[in-house]
Amino acid sequence: MSYSMTGWGTFRAQGYSINLRGLNSKYKEVVLHLPSEFFAAEPYIYKFLNEKINRGRIDLYVNIEKNNAAKKVETDEKLFKSAYAALKKLYKTAGIKQEVPASLIIERVEGIVKTETVGGASYTWEKVKPSIEDAFEDFMKMKKKEGTRLLADIGKRAAFIDAEAKKIKGHFETFKEEYIQKTRERLSKILEGKEAKSFLSLDVVEALDKHNITEELVRISSHIKQLEVFISSGEVAGRKIDFLAQELYREVNTIASKVSNPAVSHSVISIKETTEKIREQAQNLE
Repeated sequence: MSYSMTGWGTFRAQGYSINLRGLNSKYKEVVLHLPSEFFAAEPYIYKFLNEKINRGRIDLYVNIEKNNAAKKVETDEKLFKSAYAALKKLYKTAGIKQEVPASLIIERVEGIVKTETVGGASYTWEKVKPSIEDAFEDFMKMKKKEGTRLLADIGKRAAFIDAEAKKIKGHFETFKEEYIQKTRERLSKILEGKEAKSFLSLDVVEALDKHNITEELVRISSHIKQLEVFISSGEVAGRKIDFLAQELYREVNTIASKVSNPAVSHSVISIKETTEKIREQAQNLE
């Protein structure tokens, strides 16, 4: 199966969330953005992702939820006792017989209870592996969907090139007839008498050979068939499709240099533009 290099996947676990992002790249890159709590699992996460992708850059982000972070609590007993004594005296002066609530002192007097966020517990590979796998599965679903769309688009463009190549073949037959007629007329004016007939056929054949594009058309047809094989097989073929697109471009360039014909030139331009689009799409595939 051919996958797009671009994609996005997420998974929310208890206490943290995982996000995966895929980007285009000529090479294989794995970049991890981890909090310190995940450092113990880092080499295993890297190995897991590196073995799963063929080409492209993949970024993994882990965010620890704030309310899941460990808290360190400290109390100031001296301040509490002082505040309690002061409020108790105030209650007595006011004739309030009710006991001074401890919660009132803690809520109203700043500094009695202090909380500080500290490093959370370490996450081992065994603990986070299921979450990483779930996030990656979500990521691959999107890559597969996009890859399928890209291959379908490449298939349509390949069919268009095949149709244009057939047009070129028809235009070339017309070109040959016109070329033969013009060459014969030109030679007839130059050569006179019986010797003219013996030179006409040979000269026309030699001249036409320089303009023959049969081999180029055969190779274009072969490249199109190979493209169809890659698309239908589902194998990882981004680089292979890119290479075939370059070969198609080379063949139509040769055709353009051999045949000077408006209809052929029009089809050549269309094939070149379509080939460039195929290359762009192929460079998005693994």
